[in-house]
Amino acid sequence: MIATIVVEDLVKSYGPNRVLHDINVRQYHGEAVVLIGPSGCGKTTFLRCLNQMESIDSGRITIAGLSFEAKAGPLTTADRRRQRQLRARAGMVFQNFNLFPHLTALGNVMEAPMVVKRLERCQAEANARALLQKVGLAERASYYPSQLSGGQQQRVAIARALAMEPEVMLFDEPTSALDPQLRDEVLNVMHALADEGMTMIVVTHEMGFAREMADRVIFFDNGRIAEDGPAEEVFTHPKHERTREFLRKVLRS
Repeated sequence: MIATIVVEDLVKSYGPNRVLHDINVRQYHGEAVVLIGPSGCGKTTFLRCLNQMESIDSGRITIAGLSFEAKAGPLTTADRRRQRQLRARAGMVFQNFNLFPHLTALGNVMEAPMVVKRLERCQAEANARALLQKVGLAERASYYPSQLSGGQQQRVAIARALAMEPEVMLFDEPTSALDPQLRDEVLNVMHALADEGMTMIVVTHEMGFAREMADRVIFFDNGRIAEDGPAEEVFTHPKHERTREFLRKVLRS
């Protein structure tokens, strides 16, 4: 079986501070992987490297057969084109929605396919309406972000990412800015995507969701992968003391 995501010897530093140390990950089509670990351990940086929002110091990232390798010198025009192609294969959903405030929900979902993929407006609108229906917001298509709840805004953000037809979806703590009563509506959409076979990587502190939805759980510790295994195994019989310590704290809180 060919892996959809392959990360090889990935290193990322900010000045003298090394944030990611020789990360190696292989993920297959339809797999839902959850990243857990204490704040500041490198989970978000890893996602941002995957979709080329952050440059990498060394290593190689491959998504759906397209590879990008760290370069010592300035990036060429061809390098930047490859970066954009790789970014398009990895849809990203952020903590704080990042919707365009001057566009309606429909406009937010339509924008990138029209600008980046040059899709005709009528086709972009049809696709956007179908995606808003998918995330349960068909009746809110004409609403602006300020008129939507946080949970609704995050579901629009998911629809917007899906509109680019990515090979994988990356979620960076998508419920951390939401009140408890709004989390479920976002988690339910993510659960449905996983059930449909979307390849996903999710950074979350929602341990119940992680245990139920994830095929695999990866525990990050100080920029390194300390544990990687089936979700139930990691939660029930973690192999490493740092994983056990982390889970004791978060499950007790």
